[in-house]
Amino acid sequence: MPPVHMPDDFEAAQPARTEDLDALARAQAAAAEVQPPMLTGPKRQHILPRFYQQGFARDDLVAVFDRDRNEIRRQQPVNTAVIGHFYTMEDAEGRRRYEIEALLSEYEGKAKPVIDKLVAAESDLSADERSDLSMFIALAATRTPDMVNSVQALNGEMVTHAARMLFSDIDQTFERMRADEKYVQESDEELRKQAEFMVQMTRTDGFVVKTDEKWAVGRAIEMALAIAPHFAVRHWRVVHRDNEKQSFITSDAPVYLNTVTPRPPSIYGVGFGSPDAFIAFPLHQSCALEMFGNSGGLEYKAVGRDYLRMANLHFARQCQRFVLGRDEALVKSLTEELGLASKKWQPKFHVN
Repeated sequence: MPPVHMPDDFEAAQPARTEDLDALARAQAAAAEVQPPMLTGPKRQHILPRFYQQGFARDDLVAVFDRDRNEIRRQQPVNTAVIGHFYTMEDAEGRRRYEIEALLSEYEGKAKPVIDKLVAAESDLSADERSDLSMFIALAATRTPDMVNSVQALNGEMVTHAARMLFSDIDQTFERMRADEKYVQESDEELRKQAEFMVQMTRTDGFVVKTDEKWAVGRAIEMALAIAPHFAVRHWRVVHRDNEKQSFITSDAPVYLNTVTPRPPSIYGVGFGSPDAFIAFPLHQSCALEMFGNSGGLEYKAVGRDYLRMANLHFARQCQRFVLGRDEALVKSLTEELGLASKKWQPKFHVN
């Protein structure tokens, strides 16, 4: 894998199949009454599916590095990477809505048998199987707090930047307010004081724009629906360990994005739809999926200890809070080499 380049954009695309359009409609049902409301669902919602975590377990337990607590513990997937009502929305009537959780569960069910086939190194996948796994991986890229918090941070930066541009000059702010009918009753003196206050407020470090978490969750799911078609048409290479004593790890930000070859320094980032994008996703403790190019092919390759180490360092480096693996010693070695406990998580996106 090449060195890490943080992505800061996504390429837009339409969902590839009728089923995906139906999924999008269900995910948006909390905002638009296109189907009967889904008013029941689980409170405990996993940001990493339980079946997926189980693929990295030994004796039904995963070794979990917790950056916030600076500790490694062994625990069951049922109690790992789970947040209460993270995907639950609230509609205009104040009702809890579970359409997004249902969408995630649907694609988890579709993806599991496809992952099992790749773990077993079966020779080929159908177009539907590729599409289903592509959707699952796209959702894995965007459904996590890592991505949701990044969307929140990006939106906050953009609104803050826009506000500082809009209220950069007292005289211009005063003139805009004076021309606004809603201030017709205000005197020039009162309006100028307000203009001065608004300009001063946006210039302070204390001026912070907070973005609603549920809004960010919705936008993140929409991003996945746009990303998935790009994954389906790429060349897929499944890399398998050559020794069962070795294993891949995963994290709470499990989809790695980079370029096939390093780019010259630039203000532009790499998106999942970029022609030179390189995407990697740990499928199981025994293998990981690499996606690049646009051949639509599938190949298998055995890799040794050095490659696994490099790949695992990349996967661990981008975690927000949790790194998960089969072996506690491996998780400890990776997280200590990266110094994750002493490094603060940073959003994936920034305004240039």
